[in-house]
Amino acid sequence: MSVITLEQMSSTLLSIDQVVEQLEKTEPLTSITLDSTKKISFALGNDVMDGINGIAPTGIVDAQITIDGVESALSKDALFQAAANYGLSSAYIRKIPPALTARLLNFHYGAGMTDESFKLLKVKDTAAAFTREKVVPFSNLKLLESVVTEVESRDGSAQIFADYKFNNTLRQTDIRLILTEDSWHMDTDMSDVPAGETDAWYAGVHISNSVIGKAQTRVEPYLFRWWCTNGATTHVGLPAWNRKKDGQADDVYEWAANTVDSLFGHYNELFAKIQALNSLDITGNTADILREIFESYGVPVSQRNSIMNSLLAANPITMYTVMAAITQAANDPDLAPDRADKLMRIGGAIPSTTFDTLKAKIWREGHLADSDVNPYEPAVV
Repeated sequence: MSVITLEQMSSTLLSIDQVVEQLEKTEPLTSITLDSTKKISFALGNDVMDGINGIAPTGIVDAQITIDGVESALSKDALFQAAANYGLSSAYIRKIPPALTARLLNFHYGAGMTDESFKLLKVKDTAAAFTREKVVPFSNLKLLESVVTEVESRDGSAQIFADYKFNNTLRQTDIRLILTEDSWHMDTDMSDVPAGETDAWYAGVHISNSVIGKAQTRVEPYLFRWWCTNGATTHVGLPAWNRKKDGQADDVYEWAANTVDSLFGHYNELFAKIQALNSLDITGNTADILREIFESYGVPVSQRNSIMNSLLAANPITMYTVMAAITQAANDPDLAPDRADKLMRIGGAIPSTTFDTLKAKIWREGHLADSDVNPYEPAVV
């Protein structure tokens, strides 16, 4: 059996050091409470909206905030969040003159502020994000350290990489770790697997966090197929960290480590379910299955076309190839991070979901089959 070397893997994926380097661009954070006791003003350059679509969420734009005489540059995210705090959408402030946006912000953060308060998060000298005053930021660096430490405590020799599908802003961070201590080899006939190689998968951990508390913090199983670098985030019933219920203290980092420990009891079953998809030949039922997946999960039209095009050369078409086509669409470097994440989560749901049209086919073929073996029932060994 041919094996995939770590040298091959390391040239494609991110090292932990590379992930840390990226996370350090948004940490450490300092915070300032903004309320009616502060003297706050905004200034926007006349051309601030020109080319703003090409600027990263954490990138600095031609806008400044001054608090009690101290001026700070604004990030793109911070500018839009400052406006959104008072109902001014990003679409709206893109259309109006920047000077008018500044006047509106100066009113709302001045005479119009009354008893409201916010927290401004700064990265070095840059105003990077606004959030609710009571939100305590959860450090992405500490979450990563907790997860990696727990993995290494199980196998100190294991090398850990991260998927290149990596996203880091103060609004949303997604780190998809890939663990090399074990691999699962699927019995498939996928055309993208080189001759003499096996269809190899690796277990992983998806860390999802919003520093500014816009979404729950999650630690979930991540399943990574090597040859096409497809990834799928799946759910095994472990709860996310809920700030309202679980609190905003440093307990979240211990929780992350404990959740990783719980994940290891699920990987064998998850990969067995993926293997079982290969036995579900849906060649004559593909349109029905895809229609139900697209409608159930709200897959955008552009991604629907990409998924269907990926299936044109498949023969036969199985639920395994459908899962591969969905997760392959997430590899598009031009895809927005939230769209890519959605596709990887849809792919991760496929092994544990039986769609109504597929249920009908399983029932019909099982009852019409000559033997007691239903050719459409996946056999999870």
